Amino acid sequence: MSKSNEINLNNEELPRPGSVLFNFNYQDEASKKKMLKKWKRLNKYLMIPLYRARLLPLLGFGKVFLILKTKGWKTGKVRRTPLEYRRYKRPIVIFAARGENATWLKSMRANPDDVSVTYGFRKFIPRIEILSDMDQKITIMKWYVTNFSKAAKLLFGWDPKLDNLETTNFLKLATLITIILLHKG
Repeated sequence: MSKSNEINLNNEELPRPGSVLFNFNYQDEASKKKMLKKWKRLNKYLMIPLYRARLLPLLGFGKVFLILKTKGWKTGKVRRTPLEYRRYKRPIVIFAARGENATWLKSMRANPDDVSVTYGFRKFIPRIEILSDMDQKITIMKWYVTNFSKAAKLLFGWDPKLDNLETTNFLKLATLITIILLHKG
């Protein structure tokens, strides 16, 4: 690897190798496409059908996953995307690990009036807030790692046994990830 392509692996910096966010931002294009293809198949043939059949919410997955329904930004077709979500105070928080490259985020931006959310057995049309303030993003990420450390480990490599909330640098992570708040009504 040439010096210009090397990745600075600072142990106090996120995302870390092996995490979803790291893989989306630092792997080669072929690996990214392979990973996306696998996720699309999982969503198309397992997650969405089980959610629509009301089995996933029945099993409790409605507390972790929602279905985001959007109108495609290129095709105009209805798209359903399962996403992990959490509640931060009142709104629902979702993270776009691919940042601005997430197709569901592009669709949300292009057609904000055609977005709806299903979580558990509830549906609503959200008021969408895409965060740009770095301090607010870092505050939400610190809240996330404190309350959902296992999910944070998978998403961006947080290690609850070794990492310190005060010394870990969240700035690089905040520039890579897009955080969306979905407000009811």
